[in-house]
Amino acid sequence: MFAGGGTLGHILPVAPVARALREANPGIKIYFVGTMKGLERDYAEREGLFTRAYYFDSRGFRRGFSPANIVALYKHFKNYFKSRRLLRKIAPDIVVGMGGYVSGAVVAAAVARKIKTAIHEQNSVYGFTNRVLRKKVDKVLLSYDIEKNEKTFLVGNPRLSEIYRRYRDQIRQVDEKTLLVVGGSRGAGGINDLIIGLKDELREKGIKVTLITGNNYYRKNIKKIENLGDDFFSVRPFVDNLPALMLSAGAVVSRAGATTLAEITALKKVSLLIPSPYVAGNHQEKNAATLAERGAALMLKETEMNRENMLAMITELLENKTLRKSIINNLNFIADIDACDKFVNQLNEMIDK
Repeated sequence: MFAGGGTLGHILPVAPVARALREANPGIKIYFVGTMKGLERDYAEREGLFTRAYYFDSRGFRRGFSPANIVALYKHFKNYFKSRRLLRKIAPDIVVGMGGYVSGAVVAAAVARKIKTAIHEQNSVYGFTNRVLRKKVDKVLLSYDIEKNEKTFLVGNPRLSEIYRRYRDQIRQVDEKTLLVVGGSRGAGGINDLIIGLKDELREKGIKVTLITGNNYYRKNIKKIENLGDDFFSVRPFVDNLPALMLSAGAVVSRAGATTLAEITALKKVSLLIPSPYVAGNHQEKNAATLAERGAALMLKETEMNRENMLAMITELLENKTLRKSIINNLNFIADIDACDKFVNQLNEMIDK
């Protein structure tokens, strides 16, 4: 059983693992617990990955005192007891928490029932749920080398190996001045506004732009956006298959969520990372810094973002051939294309013990 939700980042790493488990064990039963309103629900039902999926009404905790935290706490304990009943019914061999508040209730219930447990942290810093659970579970699987002890195992992000294997014959260095700008599954208004404002300057430099705004931004700004599109500037609300679009981009401007970074790394794309400051534990900045410090990306904090900086860094990424070659070489060095196999091997070891 896998549990996680709230964003696609908590289910996308599960997909290649589930497929690998099913390929090796055709009769295996794989269950998933997510949230009722999270993005993972549509994905899980569309992909048909699981024997059965369950969706709980879960809410995250807010920083500081808030009446909403009383509701969140109530829902957590409700989901905990619901999880205990579900685990008694299904009796899984292993429960794996992928992050998100819903996984906290499910994994805690599994620990109480003495079921083998693991968690996977996709980011370069523990999220709240995994930080609480890491002392209680049997194994901690990491995408970044953020902690070393007898429980922790560096496996990487299975999404990276999935994307690499799917597109490895199509990965190439794009010499054309083509730019993909994406703010993550929920969009990024500040980045969208700035890129739209730079439309004429980018055109003058011969840079073709594809801007993925996010559905909410697109709906709210439809009158401003609908007349923007031309051969040099394409605006879309959302794409189902971002990696396929990345393949044809000379450079990527993006937030620094774990899934997007896994895709950028797998496809060896030079990128300008603008981490969101509005996420728990400032984990996107730490994710971005991990790549930037190793020469595998450029990073620009949102507080430092302006027309001059944005235009200069985009131009540098697309026109400086030495920089581009260096970034691609460093991405080759850090890309863990065997992440899915490592993840599955850790689960197999738990079964065999």
